[in-house]
Amino acid sequence: MTHNISMVLVLILALFMSAAAVGQVENAELDAARAQMQTGRDQIIREDLQLSEDELAGFWPIYEQYVSDLSVIRDRKATLVGRFMQAYQGGEFSDEFAVWLIEENFAIKEAWAEVQKAYVDQFMDVVPAQAVARFYQLENKLDAEIDAQLALFIPLVE
Repeated sequence: MTHNISMVLVLILALFMSAAAVGQVENAELDAARAQMQTGRDQIIREDLQLSEDELAGFWPIYEQYVSDLSVIRDRKATLVGRFMQAYQGGEFSDEFAVWLIEENFAIKEAWAEVQKAYVDQFMDVVPAQAVARFYQLENKLDAEIDAQLALFIPLVE
């Protein structure tokens, strides 16, 4: 299943790289790729958490809100990657842009951690602590896989 997420990520990266060349990404294509990636994540979470039906019924609405809150931050990260690729491919990588890139990268990481922390108690109200720990492990593993794929495609600043 994580292989499917990797394949969707490659599609998203291809869209960003081609968008950098033409100046825009087709929103419908990007939205479809994001939805497919999220469906894969949802399936992994659902299968690997091994919750009872009652636990799942309590967990899933909170998880959906969590995903919604993170989607804003994921969009920021996608914008960061897209802007980087445009600047890199366009040869317009100024010191000012580099400072923005650094600051935005850290702001995204901080916002991401804040959302994750904000949901811990809510998740623990409906499922055991070990399931919550497993959930965050799964989230971290999936995010690490995506970041590893990104690292393969994103060049270093020259």
